[in-house]
Amino acid sequence: MKKAVVILLVIGLGWVGVAYYFSSESLKLIEEKQEVDYLNEVILENEMIADESAKEDLTYGNSIIYQSIDLTKPEYAVINPCMQDFHASGKWDALCLNEVLDVVVDDFGEEGFMNALIGSSIDYDNLALDPTFLRNLFSERPSLANALSLGFLNRYRNPGNLQQTFDRYKADLFKSITKSLYQKVFEQQVDELLSAHEEISGQNNKEAFFEDLYFKADTRNIHRQYWKYTFWKRREIEKNDKVLYAILTEVKNHYNEQ
Repeated sequence: MKKAVVILLVIGLGWVGVAYYFSSESLKLIEEKQEVDYLNEVILENEMIADESAKEDLTYGNSIIYQSIDLTKPEYAVINPCMQDFHASGKWDALCLNEVLDVVVDDFGEEGFMNALIGSSIDYDNLALDPTFLRNLFSERPSLANALSLGFLNRYRNPGNLQQTFDRYKADLFKSITKSLYQKVFEQQVDELLSAHEEISGQNNKEAFFEDLYFKADTRNIHRQYWKYTFWKRREIEKNDKVLYAILTEVKNHYNEQ
């Protein structure tokens, strides 16, 4: 009888131990889940704070805000004939475009025009790169602002001019574009372009690589999917690919080191 009682007592203690073990483990799991939930809430809250901070920076802290290109001022009377041609045909000849750009850039300042151009590429509601920006910029019937923006960008296709201009304004641009804004709006595009450049550089036969790429893009109508590669082919033709790769690398390194 005593032996049976001892056995039952041992078994009972064993079940108590097992119950305690599982209770303890369950408590740990609950605590771990609560900790994970808390961390996720903190991360989400920090992301929301970063978003709001970036939006406040845009609104109150710097000049990377889209500035309307107003061509109604009296000093623009000198370019009225060019403006009339644009409104009639939707395009300019090279001479007219340069005349209009000279007047507007003189009014805005070169850096001011750059800020306006950067600002126009941002989707402020979602704090992301505006997906319509490039499509509108290269439209067959561009708006006045887009026509001027594209003409302005074309002035920096020369690699020497591109590098000099970047060196002249990079400190102000880095100051205006906060790290949180860069990460939300521009980081993905910079990373994809750099990655594509490295992939292209690693090809044994670059011409065959691009022939295959353009064939797929044409036959499947997926040019947008290969834009990050064809971007570098156009830069190679313009002979500014090395300079632009160096600039994008410097931009990436600058924000990674912050």
